[in-house]
Amino acid sequence: MDEYKETSHNLIYKSTSDLAIYSAGYEECSPGYSYGPRIRSYHVIHFVLSGKGALHINQHVFQCQKGDVFIIPSGKVSFYQASSTDPWSYAWINFLGINSEMYVYQLMTSSDDVYVLHGLDTEKYKKCILEILSIFNNNISSYFYANSVLLRIISYLYADVGFQEKSWGKISIADEIKFYLDMKYSEKLRLQDVARKFNVHPNYMTRIFHEKFNVSPKQYLMDLKLKKACRLLTTTELPVSTISSSLGFDDQMAFSKTFKKEYGKSPSAYRADSRLSSIGLVADSEYS
Repeated sequence: MDEYKETSHNLIYKSTSDLAIYSAGYEECSPGYSYGPRIRSYHVIHFVLSGKGALHINQHVFQCQKGDVFIIPSGKVSFYQASSTDPWSYAWINFLGINSEMYVYQLMTSSDDVYVLHGLDTEKYKKCILEILSIFNNNISSYFYANSVLLRIISYLYADVGFQEKSWGKISIADEIKFYLDMKYSEKLRLQDVARKFNVHPNYMTRIFHEKFNVSPKQYLMDLKLKKACRLLTTTELPVSTISSSLGFDDQMAFSKTFKKEYGKSPSAYRADSRLSSIGLVADSEYS
């Protein structure tokens, strides 16, 4: 593991700055290597360069691979583990500051998976982090240089996710409710409780949400759960019962019934068909 840790300034100084680097690094993980569970006082962004692994955060499980970037906000308990057969390598950067939470929030709201950004050129970010790792002197000059690279990385991320600055200041209650559902979909949410959290009547919440997204909060939440279920079925070996419980369903039977109603096949059949399709694609590519 290669790591740079900025030590010229203490955490208090960094936490009261606009944006300040804490550390950066690069690691090629061994099969099954894991980190955590841990909670940090700073934000963490990992750039997956090769291989695969899983991020566990806020009761969610995300399967990540090359091109994925996963974000761990400060104060969140997280655990991540490399694949036992195709372990990942990644670069990371950690930071904090007065406006850092807003920057992290803006990046997270730009992704359907909230904590994971998909399909990025992670090699570009690796080059930036290698610049930081080339720093030999931990002095004020090095701090400014490392911080300038951090700012470059953040600017790249904003550009890559297509962040819409004009619409940010116009975020509505419906947007806030959507982000809340994106964050909490794995829990057993009652929409009455969600409405109470935002100090609105359930009927009003349903109306403004439908007006903004053309779907009810209830249907959006179910669609989100099923979308995550499809990803887990096709990218992991997790038992259907585990997937069911991780998505907040009361039991496996209720989950299977809902899944089959939506996709016309059971979760197990969906997984089997997905594997056959992927095998067929590989075969086609070999003879094309």
